[in-house]
Amino acid sequence: MKKFLYGVRVSIITVLVMCSVLAVYTFIYNGAVETRIERGSDGEKVSLVQKKLKELGLYDGKCDGVYDVDTADAVRRFQEYNGIYADGICGNKTLQAMGLNVYSYSEFEVDIMAQLIEAEAGGTDLQTMTAVGAVVMNRVANNEFPDTVLQVIYSGGSFDSVVDGSIYEAKASELAYRAAEDALMGYDPTEGALYVLHGGGMGKLITMKSDGIYFGR
Repeated sequence: MKKFLYGVRVSIITVLVMCSVLAVYTFIYNGAVETRIERGSDGEKVSLVQKKLKELGLYDGKCDGVYDVDTADAVRRFQEYNGIYADGICGNKTLQAMGLNVYSYSEFEVDIMAQLIEAEAGGTDLQTMTAVGAVVMNRVANNEFPDTVLQVIYSGGSFDSVVDGSIYEAKASELAYRAAEDALMGYDPTEGALYVLHGGGMGKLITMKSDGIYFGR
């Protein structure tokens, strides 16, 4: 009987240890990026929040992408109405309640997105770099393409930098990460483009059409 109980205890401990190890591994490898937009933040992700608040009649300021006092106050009102702790900070829970995208992506995916953006559009402006990320997200949402960020990026022949291997040499800049964040939040300056098409030009966006974005490098 003692041997039986000892065996049961060992089995339980083994299972608990394995579960703990798996949980830690999952957290480290898949750790989803927590979105946090607050006073001092700026860019398209803030504009998206302001536009949503304006649609709801909670904000009457400019949708200028600057997270100022008025924006924070509007966020607090929204949080109060929705039973969310009213701290004026847009975390995942607040953004989900607004119906906006949150970063349900691992840090690895965000890194690869930023690396792709740098490889495809490094040296251009923020809008052009964000456009590359938007193409990835548009493909994820399109039934004719894979449904994950990594699958879209690495699917055969999707992007020039993946085909020629330059993505692996690219070091993502702060601007590339900002573009990745804006694209993951749902900002799409391309209006649904599914392709990145390189053309002539001096390293800036030339045209954006529904079939693709065209820019030089």
